[in-house]
Amino acid sequence: MIYYDPRVDPRPEPLTHNPFNALVAPRPIGWIGTCDADGVQNLAPYSYFNAVSADPPIVVFAPNEKAPGGNEKDTLANVRAVPEFSVSIVSEALALKMNATSADVAPDVDEYTLAGLTGAPGLGIKPAHVAEARAILECEVLEIVPLPATDGGRRSHVVIGAVVGINLDEGLIVDGRIDSVALGQVSRLGYFDYSVVREVFEIPRP
Repeated sequence: MIYYDPRVDPRPEPLTHNPFNALVAPRPIGWIGTCDADGVQNLAPYSYFNAVSADPPIVVFAPNEKAPGGNEKDTLANVRAVPEFSVSIVSEALALKMNATSADVAPDVDEYTLAGLTGAPGLGIKPAHVAEARAILECEVLEIVPLPATDGGRRSHVVIGAVVGINLDEGLIVDGRIDSVALGQVSRLGYFDYSVVREVFEIPRP
């Protein structure tokens, strides 16, 4: 066993990469749609994303700086200006297009067009979502919480959002439940590794 303090060294020998991302995994991907005050749309994936409450439904994601001491990512700037966002669920067929939207491009670049996707208008919010996605969450921002940064590290924030609308492909509903295999969610592992839901098992609670 290896024990170390990640605040001192995030990857001591024999590690060559930070293992934290690979240990807390798989993580669902929040494919976050936002817009600025002028209505310019933005789409970007965040693997630091998850649900933290079911009733009421609450989700969080954590955008960081583009570089230490650099500018905020467009997503964070947008939710400050327009406190709403969409979450398009990433199915296997959309994995490569999701990755394409992670490119660092200028704020006026349309990531939907860049990745060959269709931006669909929100039903209850201003930000668009991925029309090709089979499930979408529409959210209102509850709070933006700054997180502490390490020396020389990138600043990060937690965006907390209340889910105010859910858009579902009816073909995903089997016997009143969402068929996770049919949805085929893509999740993030460590490094450049991803996984896909292809098999599930049930464990009844005691």
